Amino acid sequence: MKILLLILILTYSTFSIAKLKVITTTTDIAWLVEKIGSDKVVVESLLEGNEDPHYVDAMPHWISKVSKADIFCYVGMDLEVGWAPKILARSGNSNVQLGGNGHCNAGSSVSALEIPKGKVNRSMGDVHAGGNPHYHLGPSYFLQAAHTVFSVLTQVDSKNTQYYLKNLELLESEIKTIKEKVKKILEGKSNIKILSYHKEFSYFFKDFNLQPIGEIEETPGVPPSAGRIARVSLNARKLKINLALATTTNPKKLLNKFNEISGVPIAVVPLSIQKSRGPSNYEQLLLNLANKIVEISKI
Repeated sequence: MKILLLILILTYSTFSIAKLKVITTTTDIAWLVEKIGSDKVVVESLLEGNEDPHYVDAMPHWISKVSKADIFCYVGMDLEVGWAPKILARSGNSNVQLGGNGHCNAGSSVSALEIPKGKVNRSMGDVHAGGNPHYHLGPSYFLQAAHTVFSVLTQVDSKNTQYYLKNLELLESEIKTIKEKVKKILEGKSNIKILSYHKEFSYFFKDFNLQPIGEIEETPGVPPSAGRIARVSLNARKLKINLALATTTNPKKLLNKFNEISGVPIAVVPLSIQKSRGPSNYEQLLLNLANKIVEISKI
């Protein structure tokens, strides 16, 4: 009888402390889930944070991870369209498929920038019908995505709704504080003339009232030709651009060529939170970006 009672107690204890298993595509979305889910979740990002999330291969072991997940959460806006749907389809996990309680398209609640007009086709390059997917670099927009994460967590685990709501409120306060810190760093810098390699910083520019001049790329996601680099470089020199902003996933050779011709300094920053080296949380990611802009522009 005592043995049976012990088994029942252990079984109940194991059940009561079971955590939701959440798989995310990016480290940034993983950070959001960890903040809201806290000790009610176990979160794992498929990406390390040093990749270009547009262009990765669907790894077989990722399928296994998603097959066991309670929730699958991704950036959305077609950022992962080349690989995430394959993982979902092959996982055989009905809970995380589109329409399932554990399907979390974080970008679905974001007021997207740069939504293209008309029909999108491959000739336009890396243009997303749902808008620019790099919303995580704009804290106001990233917080919008947090509301979708909260909604999905409560769908799957409604008994802990109040717990998740409290954490969401704490997250709102934390992101507000991060935003104020970035504003202080960039105070008086709204006149900086910035050229970016790719449209990865649009939400950051919008949130912090910075005025970008344009991009080194001509077609998004397509390496610019030598002629394009020469034209943009000479124009940048003419306009007295203060800096070019790029991520560690952008091609170094092309950035160096631009710098060689234009003389414009380049600030290279991580695109995402990283599992090893680099920024390990959201505050570090944004503060590093803001500090680099000020440091390299020398204004």
